[in-house]
Amino acid sequence: MLKPTGTSGYFHTQVDSSGRVVGSFEKTQFPEKKAAIEEHMVDRFIASMNMYLNRSRARFVLGNPVSSSENDFDFTVSTPRGPAYLELMEIAPLIGPYGTAPSKYKSYDLAKSILSGVFEKSNRYPKDAGQPIFLLLYITHWAFALSDKTIACLRYWLRAQPTRFSAVFTYEPIDENEGVPHWLYPVPPELIGSFDPEQCREYVCLISGIAYPGSQAEEEPLNGNDINCINPIDAIHISSRQSASR
Repeated sequence: MLKPTGTSGYFHTQVDSSGRVVGSFEKTQFPEKKAAIEEHMVDRFIASMNMYLNRSRARFVLGNPVSSSENDFDFTVSTPRGPAYLELMEIAPLIGPYGTAPSKYKSYDLAKSILSGVFEKSNRYPKDAGQPIFLLLYITHWAFALSDKTIACLRYWLRAQPTRFSAVFTYEPIDENEGVPHWLYPVPPELIGSFDPEQCREYVCLISGIAYPGSQAEEEPLNGNDINCINPIDAIHISSRQSASR
C-alpha cells in the first residue's frame, strides 16, 4: 500500500573552487510503500539509539525487529526480558496536504495533539496483550520537528497519565541513515523536574524556511518570551530584530 510522506532533510554547505560558501537542501528519500517506510523507520531508529548509547558502551533495549501482522501489531522485537510488540505512529496532524502545514506551531498544542493520538492508539489494545507493547512516534515532514518544550510536555503528561505502552519513543530522520531519537516514557523524574506544561501554553516554535524549501514562514510581531526555536538560525534572526527595535 502506497503512503504519502512529507519533506525532510538537511542543509548541506561546502566551499567551492572559488572560495565561496555554497549550500543546497538535501532531501531525505523515503520509500513509497507503507510497510517499507515503517521498516526503514524502525531500523534507523534502533541504529540511531545504539549509536548514541555506544558512547557509554551500552546497547538499546529493543532489537531484531520483524514485521508482523500477528494480532494486528506492526513489529515483534527482542528485549532483554523476551519478545515484545512495537507499534508505529506518524506525527502528522494535517488538515490538508503536507505542503500546507505552517512553519510554526504552539509547542503545547502540538504536544496535546500527539498525546491524543497516543491515547487513541493505546485504547485499541487489551490491558494484557501477552507481551509488552512499545510505541515509536516518527515524523517525515519538517514542519512537525519536535521542539524541546513539546518533548517536555509529552514526558510530563505520559508520566501523569500512563498508557498501555511499556515505553514511548520518537524518531526524527536527518537523512536516509541517521536521525534523532528521544525517549518520552518512562524517563527519570529528574528529567522532568519542576517543569509545568501550563507555563508554556503560548510558546511558539518557529522552523527556519532557509533549511526547508517550501516553508510558509510568516512575519508577525513576536513576544520573545514566547518563542521556542528549533533552528539556531531563527534564534539569531529574532534576537537581531528585537535588539534593533530597542
